[in-house]
Amino acid sequence: MARLILHIGHGKTGSSALQSALALSTDALAAQGIVYPDHASLAQARAGQITAGNVNGRTLVATAKAALKRSAQDVLLSNESLIHFFLNDPDLLSRVANLGVPVQLILYVRNPFDHACSVYGQTVKRGGADISFDAFLTGYPTPSKVREMIRLAERAGVDLTVINYSNHAADILRSLTDALGVPADTLTPAAAGRVNRSLTRSEMELQRMFNRHWGRRSSRFVSDALCNALPEIRAERPTASAQALDAFVARQTPIVAEVNTLLPPSEAYTLEVPGDEPGTEGQSDLTFTPEQMEVLVRAISERIPNVLENDRWHRLLIRLRGGQHGSVLKSLKRKITGRKNG
Repeated sequence: MARLILHIGHGKTGSSALQSALALSTDALAAQGIVYPDHASLAQARAGQITAGNVNGRTLVATAKAALKRSAQDVLLSNESLIHFFLNDPDLLSRVANLGVPVQLILYVRNPFDHACSVYGQTVKRGGADISFDAFLTGYPTPSKVREMIRLAERAGVDLTVINYSNHAADILRSLTDALGVPADTLTPAAAGRVNRSLTRSEMELQRMFNRHWGRRSSRFVSDALCNALPEIRAERPTASAQALDAFVARQTPIVAEVNTLLPPSEAYTLEVPGDEPGTEGQSDLTFTPEQMEVLVRAISERIPNVLENDRWHRLLIRLRGGQHGSVLKSLKRKITGRKNG
C-alpha cells in the first residue's frame, strides 16, 4: 500500500537544501517508488532558491488525496510550516490519518540555542524585528512546540520520525534518504554556493536600528545588499547578556529534558550556550570592513536623490501656498528646462 510522507518542518533546519534536492531528484525518487508531486515552485527549488515546498498547509488534505489518487507509489509532500498548521488545528492531522493510507511525518529539529540564534537573525534580517536578542530569548517557544507535535502524533496514531539537524548538518541529505528508506545517492544536491547567508553581529545590529527608524523594507538596502554583494562573509551569533543566557537555560532545561525522553538518543537535544564571554546590548563596538562600508554607502546613496527631489518639490509647494507665485513659476521653469536639456 502507498504511503503518504510529510516533511513538516520546522523552520531553520535546512528545509531549502532538502527541497532543492527533492526537486532535482524527482526521477530518482520515482525509481525508488516515491512521487514528489509537481508544483509551481519546483523550478525555483531546482535553482537553489528559497521556496515553501510543494504543498500549502491550507490545502494539504485535498492535495494529498489528489496525489494519492493519481499514483500507486508513495507520495512525498514538503512544507516547513506544516508543523504550525497541525498545532493550530489538531483535527487536521486526524483528517490526514483518515485518508486510508499509512502516514509518515518527518520533523527536523535543532539544538535550542543554535536555533534561537538563527531564528532571531532571520526575524531581524527579513521580519523587521527591532527587539534585542535578550528579549527574543525570553519568548523562544520551539522545544515546547516540538513536544506538542510529538504528543499530537502519538494521539493520532501517526508515525513520526524526528531528526536533529544539529547532528546532521554536514550531511543533511543522507539523514533524509535514511528516513525515506532509499539509497544514499538518491538525492542530488543543489549547485554549491552560499545563498541567503546570515548576518554578522554588526550587520544585524545595523539592520535592527534601520528596522526601528525606517521599517522592515530597509532590508532591501541593508541586509539584502550586503548578503548579495558579499555572500562569503562568515555569519556570527547575536550577543546576549549573561543574565539572559542563564534565564534561557533555566527555562529550557525541563522542556528539553522532557522532549529528550521522547526522542532516540541519536537525535536528542543538546542545551548548550556559547563558551565565549557574553555581550551586553549597546555596549560592544560595531565593526565593518571597507567592502561592507562600500556596499552600504552605495545602496543607501541610491535612495538619497529621490528623497532630495521630493524635498525640492515640497519646498516649492510651501512657497506657492505662501503667495510666492512668481518665484515658484521661475523655479518650475528652470526645472522643466533642465529636464528637457538633460
